[in-house]
Amino acid sequence: PVVFVASAASKFAGKEKMVLDDILQEPFFLTEKHANYRQALDQQLALKKQALSPVLEISDTAFIIRMLEKNHGLSFLPYLAVERDIRKGRIALLHVEDVEISMYRQIFYHKNKFKTREMEEFIRLAAE
Repeated sequence: PVVFVASAASKFAGKEKMVLDDILQEPFFLTEKHANYRQALDQQLALKKQALSPVLEISDTAFIIRMLEKNHGLSFLPYLAVERDIRKGRIALLHVEDVEISMYRQIFYHKNKFKTREMEEFIRLAAE
């Protein structure tokens, strides 16, 4: 899943049943427009005739997370990228009810072709 996140100290942290309109006017730190999950968000916004004007677009998710920790705004990032920071209480997952986006990947390989040890390990981890 791709989720909305903010500082654990944000006024939105712990709030239940939010909708997109509740957060659209907040400062956003987003990945660049070509990121697939950013494109998915922009498409959802376009369907609702809404738009976001981020204060910063950057490919460095670690920088975005640092800005969130300092309570400088909100973001929309893959859960995988923020899971550890959420568990540690540094940032908060925002429950925005009217946006639900997930990204999927498929991995193909030929069973009769050579696989390195690294490829084998990746396949094993992906299968879990």
